[in-house]
Amino acid sequence: EERRGLAELHGWNYAERHQTAIRGWPRTALPPGPLGRVRHELTGRHRGRPFRIFDYVHHGTPEAPWQRIEVCAVALPVPVPYLYIRGHGGADEGGGDVYAESPDSRFALELLSEPLRADLRRYGFTDLVMDRDVLISTSDGGGPDDPESRLEALTGIVDQVPADVWARWSED
Repeated sequence: EERRGLAELHGWNYAERHQTAIRGWPRTALPPGPLGRVRHELTGRHRGRPFRIFDYVHHGTPEAPWQRIEVCAVALPVPVPYLYIRGHGGADEGGGDVYAESPDSRFALELLSEPLRADLRRYGFTDLVMDRDVLISTSDGGGPDDPESRLEALTGIVDQVPADVWARWSED
């Protein structure tokens, strides 16, 4: 009901099920194991940028056979090389380090400017995946708890990257 209400409030789209939403996504963006199910998806635009938010329901443990995480994905301005960003600790924990893995380390170094790393720490993100034309965050990867705040944080991070960086690393 909460997602339906957000869709109505903002003029976004809601779908109870939309399995193809994750077609082609990198496996590192989702929990390991068999592919789970996409439920309660929101799509639309936030500050002019396309996004999708959904519950990812997947196999868990014997004690809790089904697990749910919330996934938020924000469109990037251009397709870019793969990048996995890992942070340790948020601003309230003394501002932990931010690490990145990419086939091209020069991309990671240029993208992760000090102001962007500071935002990642401030928002408390511990895991993000940038793949082709999307930035992906899950509720298991830190960040704001509610969907609107998470969406605002991710959009702000994408918008903070200078246009010349996107242009230089575009894989179009």
